[in-house]
Amino acid sequence: MFFFRKKKPVASKVQALLFDTFGTTVDWRGSMTEHARRLGAERGIDADWAGLVLAWRARYQPAIKPVREGKRKWIGFDELHREQLDKIVRKFGAAKLTDADRDRLTQGWHDLAAWPEVVSALGRLKQHFILGPLSNGTTRQMVDLAKGAGLPWDVVFGADLFRTYKPAKQMYLGAAAWLGLKPDEVLMVAAHNEDLEHARKNGMKTCFVKRATEDAEATAKYDFVVEDFEDLARSLGVLSNTRQRVGAKVFDGIADEGSRGSCGCRGEGITETYV
Repeated sequence: MFFFRKKKPVASKVQALLFDTFGTTVDWRGSMTEHARRLGAERGIDADWAGLVLAWRARYQPAIKPVREGKRKWIGFDELHREQLDKIVRKFGAAKLTDADRDRLTQGWHDLAAWPEVVSALGRLKQHFILGPLSNGTTRQMVDLAKGAGLPWDVVFGADLFRTYKPAKQMYLGAAAWLGLKPDEVLMVAAHNEDLEHARKNGMKTCFVKRATEDAEATAKYDFVVEDFEDLARSLGVLSNTRQRVGAKVFDGIADEGSRGSCGCRGEGITETYV
């Protein structure tokens, strides 16, 4: 059980948190570079693996744009990634990778490590909110990432469910509709300004997460700007799982400031000033 403190007013009606995945929730850069280096070592290929991964990722947004704009028929994330890999292997010294090797490396995007604080913070947030990814990856990819990294999602939203890619409005409005919620009852969490700006335009609440590998800073006034998912949990009023004295009793549980928590005790003294 977890202690709860008074929320910011903007979060009082939020029922679900939807998360961008690549870069926000999982470390694609470190994980994919490690996958590539391991494969290269097995094959005896000395390539610029870090450079390849960065260039590979950089090609993703231009690749999805024609699909989102209806200029290309629907094609999934894995197929797009595989296409783009073929276009850059020679430049980075990895042309000797076989088709099977390239398929294996593309599958690496299904096996990415979460940032260090993510799993524990999500575990706490899950006690109070519906959690899930809203990602341009496939639904199967989101399931594989959840299983591999231990992400405690309640639901997963991949782009294949909507047959388009963010920042298309169908992604944001569609996810809220699937949950039976109004857009402003959903908080979109991302380390990418474009994602959040479109989520906000479509009525969602927004939270910018600072990640060293993603957008350097928030470029708009979002509802929350946080250092990481632990900071997000604190901002939403979810305290760490510790024993705390409330009134004359010490207990493990949830206390909502000024009201009775699930333990039946009153949350006296559990306050924090927001600025």
